[in-house]
Parts: sequence; C-alpha cells; structure tokens
Amino acid sequence: MAPSSKSSKSSSRSGARGSETPSVSPVLPLLLLETMRDRDRPEEVLEDEDITTSLPRRLGLSEVVRVQIARFDAEVKNRRPQIASQVEDLLRLVIRRPDCEEIFAEAGRRVATHFWSERPAGVRNSIRFLPRAIAVVAAQRAGKRMFSELVGPTPFKISRKPLGLRIDSTLTARADPGGAACAFYAGAFGELLELYTGRKYRVTHSHCSRSGSGPCEWQVEIAA
Repeated sequence: MAPSSKSSKSSSRSGARGSETPSVSPVLPLLLLETMRDRDRPEEVLEDEDITTSLPRRLGLSEVVRVQIARFDAEVKNRRPQIASQVEDLLRLVIRRPDCEEIFAEAGRRVATHFWSERPAGVRNSIRFLPRAIAVVAAQRAGKRMFSELVGPTPFKISRKPLGLRIDSTLTARADPGGAACAFYAGAFGELLELYTGRKYRVTHSHCSRSGSGPCEWQVEIAA
C-alpha cells in the first residue's frame, strides 16, 4: 500500500532535520521560554496558591514549558548547539500569543545580556572607559560573535557606516509570516550596543525577508 501524503510529508520533514547541522545557540530557546514564563507569572502570588491550577491558560506556566526550560538549561551548560528547524518550531509556538512581539524583543535583550556577562569582568569594566567610537567597534565585533550563534546556517553582516544588521534568511521570518518574531534580533542588537557604549539605540526593521525578496535588514540610530 502506498504511504499517505501526510506520512510522506512527515517522513520528508524528519529526513531534512536529520541532515541538519546543529548551529543555533541553546541560549536562544532557553531565554525565549524563560521570558514567556516570567511574563505569565502573576505580579502577586498568594500563599499556598498553585498558579499552575489557578492560571491554566498561561502557556508559560505549563508543565511542558517547565520541562523544556530544564532541557535547554542543560543544553546551555553543555554548550550544545540546536537544530535551526527545531528552534523555528518554538518560535511558531510563541507567535500564537497576542504579546509575542514584546516577548521576542525582551528575549533578544536577555540574550545580549547573557553574551555580555560571559565576557570577563575586567574586560567589561575596561570597555566602559573606551571612547565611544572605539566602544561601537568593540560592540560590532561582539555582535558578529553573538549573531554567528543566533542566525543558524545563513550569512549575515553587521555594517559600520551606516550602522546596521543584515541577515540573509532569518529563523524568525521563516517561522513568522507576520514578522513579529524579528523583534528578537532587534532587541538583541540594540541591547548589545547599549551595554558596550552606555547609550540607548533605536533599531528599526527596515526590510523583512518574509516578503519573499531580499534579506532581513535593521537600521540603527541613537535614541533621543
């Protein structure tokens, strides 16, 4: 008997994933899930209250998310890269929420803070005393290291003049036809620049590859 079309598609997808090389830092899915969990926690928890029972509709507080957070936490400790398509599946889970764009932006900021915290304390302290122009260059170099672990198997470029980011084919745009998930990269880039220079930046998503033409691009301006 010939296999059903559904089985064929499932088998094809599994085969494609089996041939993928893990290329995405587990920090991305871990901090994305932690951001969603923290957003779903009530501001006030009464004594002896079981929030998993009283708030059953909060996805971030579900047992499934708790288990996934524990798994990705172990993956981070073992520095084990993840398969891009599996990370995309997680992004699709988050975009179902009406507050998804805020979650992606905050997760991006947390990821940048994580990469910043991995630098030795002496290096972080010395960067704060650099002239701003040199600090921007240091941030761009750090950005190249960070995004190499966040974009999956696709080329990207951080430009200096004008300051910006281009990713040829983003995980976020492939996962989210609406483009909200791309706020993750904007949040990460803006936060990294602020950590290195001490100034706030406005990161605008000037072009999204979800339109089917060209790469995703972000432009950076100093916030007023």
